[in-house]
Amino acid sequence: MKWIILILLYPTIKCEDSLEIISKTRTSYLQKYEGYVDVVVMHVEIPKETSFAAFKFTADETKRRPSVEQIVEGVTYPVGAFTNHSILYTYFIPEFVTHAIVIIEDISFAETTTQLIVRVQARSIPSEKSAIKAEIIESSFNETSVTVPFNTKADNWHFVEFIFQGSNLSDEIKSSLKFTMKYFYEESENGNNTGIWRIFNSNKITQVMRYRQYDLVRESSTESFSYSYELRQKFTISSSVAVNLTSNEFAVLQFKLRQHTDIGGTLQFILTFKPRVNKLKKILESEPEGHKIIACIRPEAPELPTWPNFCAYEKDQIVAPLVLNKTTDNSSMMIPYPESGIWYATFKLFCGECVPCSCPDECQKEFEGCVRVCESSCDRETCSNCSMDCKTEVVHKNGCAKCDCDGPCLRSKNVCNSSVIFDITSMACANDCGRHGRCMFMVCDGVVYATCVCSNNYRGWDCSDDSHATPYFMIVIELLLLVLSNLMFLPTVYVAYRRRYFVEAIVYFAIFFFSTFYHACDAGENIISFCITRLAALQFADFYCALLSIWVTLIAIADLPSYWPTICHITGAIVLSFTTTINKTAMWGFALPVVTGIIIVCINWFLKWRKIKQMFLNKRYLYICVPLGVIVVTLGLVIFIFLETADNYKYLHSMWHAIMAIAVIILLPRPNTFQPETML
Repeated sequence: MKWIILILLYPTIKCEDSLEIISKTRTSYLQKYEGYVDVVVMHVEIPKETSFAAFKFTADETKRRPSVEQIVEGVTYPVGAFTNHSILYTYFIPEFVTHAIVIIEDISFAETTTQLIVRVQARSIPSEKSAIKAEIIESSFNETSVTVPFNTKADNWHFVEFIFQGSNLSDEIKSSLKFTMKYFYEESENGNNTGIWRIFNSNKITQVMRYRQYDLVRESSTESFSYSYELRQKFTISSSVAVNLTSNEFAVLQFKLRQHTDIGGTLQFILTFKPRVNKLKKILESEPEGHKIIACIRPEAPELPTWPNFCAYEKDQIVAPLVLNKTTDNSSMMIPYPESGIWYATFKLFCGECVPCSCPDECQKEFEGCVRVCESSCDRETCSNCSMDCKTEVVHKNGCAKCDCDGPCLRSKNVCNSSVIFDITSMACANDCGRHGRCMFMVCDGVVYATCVCSNNYRGWDCSDDSHATPYFMIVIELLLLVLSNLMFLPTVYVAYRRRYFVEAIVYFAIFFFSTFYHACDAGENIISFCITRLAALQFADFYCALLSIWVTLIAIADLPSYWPTICHITGAIVLSFTTTINKTAMWGFALPVVTGIIIVCINWFLKWRKIKQMFLNKRYLYICVPLGVIVVTLGLVIFIFLETADNYKYLHSMWHAIMAIAVIILLPRPNTFQPETML
């Protein structure tokens, strides 16, 4: 079964660099799923001037199997499979299990089989592209047993898959093997009330070392996504407990983020040196010159801080997010929308120069063999020490002294120490979005998350990037232009009153009033704006009155007889209120009153001409006012539809106000424009 979820975004470009999503659809809904197992909130930045974006999420293809057998630790299971057929098993990794091994014995390959593939994955069925461990055993392998070690994700279901690969020829003979699952639990050494000694296990002899793990206590708040993690000693209520470090080991802070409820905010990790106090002189001293702390943070498993500024996990290595030294005594990082699960913050102290580590390959192979034998035969009480015991044994042999390393550096005989203070907190929005944004809570498919809505073209997670912000004086100019340009509608009101178009005069005054206060509320980038009511209400009134003014102007030009103008006015008011409620900005909403009004004008003028068979219009109005008004209206429509952009909006939209007011003055008929009804 293969699920494909396609999310289509249809954005409208409001300004040059900002997109507003106006709809979101999916090709299919996953109706078979009754709840979320894991939820991940993603933030996507749409590239500049993009008008369409599509996101495709494809699940790994899996084959339906008759059954997936559940296994337990310590029991040997026989496996028999035809060539190119896979066998799947599932097992549960309990809490406090750091890693596990699959012990494979009695491997028998069929004639058409060339290799055995073993894949392990957590929380999902493994595949070629998705596996926390993949081991290939060739058919020429002649050892009696194979051990496949892998790191685990505690308190989760895992899957192991066996595939005997070979030619596509039919083969009625099965390949076979036997396997046993073995877990390795975290055991404490010399535990106390502030930390537990553990061993960082690795398949590299240079990365095996001791560390002290601290389990943090969660402090919740009444606000959404607001919580923190603290280190507390027994009989102590202080929340700022320092972590003492030496260069011989590193420290690990362990904390857990809850599913669904903790992933919608921003996680902040701050690390700083604890001030050194000279008790004799009673003064504060600075950190020594050569001291350097490298810090890492990630979910599911701890990373190893290595020289000069890296974080290592299995075969991967990334740049460390936090580095402290004498010149940078504090550092912080933010993680938007962190994943749920167990997180590990690790940091290590380095001092002095780095002497490159040059461990011989023979020593590394001897270490791997020692660990393999130890983990296969150890019991639960001694298994946690296999890596450290094997490293000690190999290092003390001739030629392997250079394997006593601290990552890429030879372990120094000089031991230094320091203390750090940390702060791990979560907040809804980074820095509460600052002075140029608002922290908003969004709900999407039952998942709640927080995000900053920035004003005045500010950007960034906390709306602190002012690279595209509008200067204050330009905001003032924009506000004045858009507000004062509506004064052009006052002469229109006066002209309509003088020409005895009283209904039209009221509508023109309404568009002047609502357009003025709408732009006064909207144009100031929330800095100097003035709102007499909600922006949505002002926007509706502005668009509605604009459409209504177009409609009543065309009805006045049509010069309908007796009671027909009243009927058209009330009908238009009802229909336009309905269409404006559906979509204020749709082009069809503007086209409806324009096209309908022009049709009414043409029909009524044609009926008048057919009745008297002669000119019934004032020639000056017909040959001067109508063509000039059409030109002015066309110019305004071109500006409004094709030329307005985010950058020139304040100029061209203000010009649009003036042009439309002038067009109404030109096109609104005078009392003597049409012949009286008695002469028709």
